[in-house]
Amino acid sequence: MNYLLDKFPPTVEKAVDKLAADMSFADKTRLANMNEAALIRFHNSYGIFLRNEFRLPGNEPLMKSCMSTAFMRIITPEQASYVILKELRARLLAGNTLKVIK
Repeated sequence: MNYLLDKFPPTVEKAVDKLAADMSFADKTRLANMNEAALIRFHNSYGIFLRNEFRLPGNEPLMKSCMSTAFMRIITPEQASYVILKELRARLLAGNTLKVIK
């Protein structure tokens, strides 16, 4: 596949694919089990990584995909990285294999 598309995915789905492929099982489990408050706190640091990793701002196709996913007309890079993080968490939860059993 094209290096630029691998490095700078044009859609939220492809960004989530890349993140999920690169994460350890332990990290996936931790993320899947975060509540909303913990996810917001986690985004304070991980969001910086996402913005640098996917060139937000600068990756206009991904910014547009984030706007579409979040049903927003205008989006900041910080909001875009949170959209990606929330979609990653949603995908992990949909898998039903990463939930903590109490």
